[in-house]
Amino acid sequence: MYRFGEVPTRLVAELRGENAVWVRVEGAARPLAAEAYRVERWDGEPVAVTGLTPHEAETALLTSAPLDPDQVHYVEADTEAGTVRAMARFDGLWRDVASDVPLGVAPSDCCGGNPDCAIGCASAHDVRLFAPRADSVVVHLYESRTGPEVARHALSPRQGSVWHARVRGDLPGTWYDFSVYGPGGPGSAFTNQTGETVSDPYALVSDDSWGRARIWRDDFEPPQPVAGGRPAMEDVVAWEVHLQDATDELPVPEGVGPLEAFAIPGLTNSRGEPVGIDYVERLGVNVVHLMPVQEFLHYPDDAWQAAFADDPFMQEQGIAKENYQWGYRTTHALAIESRFRSEGDEPGHERERLRDLVDAFHERGIAVVVDVVFNHTGENMEGVEQLLTFNGIDKWYYYRLDDDGNHIGAFGNEVKSENRPFVQRWLLDQLRQLVEVFGIDGFRIDLAGQTDEQTLRWLQAELGEDVLIYGEPWIGSNDPDYEANPSWDWYKADSPITFFQDEARNAFKGSPLDDPTPAPSSRGFAGGDPEAREAALVGVANAYPEEPTPNAGINYLDIHDNWALADRFASCQTGDCAWDGREGVRAAEMRIAATLLLTSLGPVVMHGGTEIARSKGLASLPGEIDGEWERTEMAVAPIYIKGRGDTYNLRAANAFLWETVGNREGPVDHAEMFDWWEGLIALRLSEAGEVFRVGEAVPEGWVRPFYGEDGRVLAYLVGGRVLVGINGGDQRVQIEVDAPDGSWRTVARSTAEDAIVALDGEVPDTVSVVGGSPTSVVVEPKGVVVMVRE
Repeated sequence: MYRFGEVPTRLVAELRGENAVWVRVEGAARPLAAEAYRVERWDGEPVAVTGLTPHEAETALLTSAPLDPDQVHYVEADTEAGTVRAMARFDGLWRDVASDVPLGVAPSDCCGGNPDCAIGCASAHDVRLFAPRADSVVVHLYESRTGPEVARHALSPRQGSVWHARVRGDLPGTWYDFSVYGPGGPGSAFTNQTGETVSDPYALVSDDSWGRARIWRDDFEPPQPVAGGRPAMEDVVAWEVHLQDATDELPVPEGVGPLEAFAIPGLTNSRGEPVGIDYVERLGVNVVHLMPVQEFLHYPDDAWQAAFADDPFMQEQGIAKENYQWGYRTTHALAIESRFRSEGDEPGHERERLRDLVDAFHERGIAVVVDVVFNHTGENMEGVEQLLTFNGIDKWYYYRLDDDGNHIGAFGNEVKSENRPFVQRWLLDQLRQLVEVFGIDGFRIDLAGQTDEQTLRWLQAELGEDVLIYGEPWIGSNDPDYEANPSWDWYKADSPITFFQDEARNAFKGSPLDDPTPAPSSRGFAGGDPEAREAALVGVANAYPEEPTPNAGINYLDIHDNWALADRFASCQTGDCAWDGREGVRAAEMRIAATLLLTSLGPVVMHGGTEIARSKGLASLPGEIDGEWERTEMAVAPIYIKGRGDTYNLRAANAFLWETVGNREGPVDHAEMFDWWEGLIALRLSEAGEVFRVGEAVPEGWVRPFYGEDGRVLAYLVGGRVLVGINGGDQRVQIEVDAPDGSWRTVARSTAEDAIVALDGEVPDTVSVVGGSPTSVVVEPKGVVVMVRE
């Protein structure tokens, strides 16, 4: 334990060649005598230190007897504070190793465009794999996913540690994997140590993550651009959805996969209400945010069913037959999730299915953002290390590790973006493919705080400023050197991307980390907390010190993580119905929350289904399962159930119940909730709603507040054009306001009992102001009034 401001004595070392090791001593004076240092290989073989040359105050370069720079070495230094020891990192060798040659398997350009070439460009493929410490690499070819090997080819090393072979033959459709051989020692998991082959991290087709990948050639054109153009960041109204969740209950034939199902037009529920893609178009959002679509880890069905097929809980949750997942465990970043294809599709056809889905959204003027997860991979889920790709190619290169070669990170592993040009390339290549091949318009980056600031800035520059990028700023690295480097580590004030603004969320509807008790403080200003009024106003204006413009942060209420808004605002708080939005919701308070979000400045994202009070009440409450509940019946890995707070692996609880669309009966009026959201989205994207869609620095006084005596009452004028009045209290109020002269009309009104939006007319029972200015706004208990100046 060290006191605040005290620096512990620590050694950092890097290999710099076959005869050089760089060192830095922190927290003590750096020894200047070569005799104070010792270098040894991981197996104890000593390497003589022959000299020392100082660099900066803390650093020096040791010269040594010849050493093998592919092996793991350790350095010790005798300092005045004692002896310190560290692994000699490979960063000094690898930070400058780069190459632009295509990786993976691609048709060879061996002929240089010459049609008389003897080999023929269409009949040869280049196979390339980056493996920096390998001493040999072999590619194995197979006619089928499980059949015998039909050929193998040794790859030759090329500049930049890229291994290469040119293979003749018509390879698309062929299955393949690699044997990668290399040195022993900590962190090494090469084929010669494990006996395992590995998959290609650049594979275009993977069939369920495990085993071989498939060589593929796309024969389709990219989708049409977004009708009307890709929205600017300030115009974004995004609707987040998981493809399985959205399509499980769609009225489509059995065997139609999620990618195909979501693109089918003309679907309706039993009430004749549009569902699926037509529903999204009717809602009026301009961005669909798809949760992960890159190939991600599922545990094999045979092992899963052997463990859980007869388990009543797993049956109730819809996960007795397969390992349903949201997808935050990518295994092949350039492949599309194979379980999203339709029955009868051959492996690889899911790529065209994604292209068709994007095309269908673009035709309707809706851009598509996808969730990407490159801060960690699926190789170390549930505490079990798998040899899928990077772990077996060289985890010292691709991941942040401790000095003993073990993974670090709260989510199994951390992909190392800093000092790793080929990792940076892998990040860019996967995003560029999604943009250029599939027409994707932007990205939400999961746990973006674990990817270094410079890489994120570079990705945006390479993709173009019109490509939408936003993500999570929280949960940094477990690597202290990453966290200590201001060029890598970042948070909101120096964010390289638009970040999720959790402070606005907390002010609007309460923190998801708070216990959902009846106290108003747990549900923010929308729930009647007077202490949250000022914070809610800051959230509406996006007036945070770390936001130079409203585009710096993206506002939201709920998202796939944590509780659904309907459950947090459930009517029932105790007993069997506790916090279950299916049994009733405080609709008036939910409408206040929606109003705060949709009249705030800058981009917004909403959790798909919140607009119809979608509930996850089928999932268990945290107290019912004691937080994380481990089910260890499956041999592959332990399985954790987290309940309503994180339903990442509970299929039934997440399903869109399309039958609720248009429903006005029972404990929840789903139709009225939808109408409110639809109307406010239309207002936000209208000409008058331009006052909310501000991407530049906000002029002073753009958002003008007016207060009632009750701390639950607030009105605000935005851009002199839209006036919003909110009453979270229990009594009818009249809020005194100062608005510009003009022709004003009420376009939205809600009370504790009902709500109406009428953008093209006048809301009944309200008063227009013509040729003057509204001097007050009357708002009913738990109500909202929105007025627009023509």
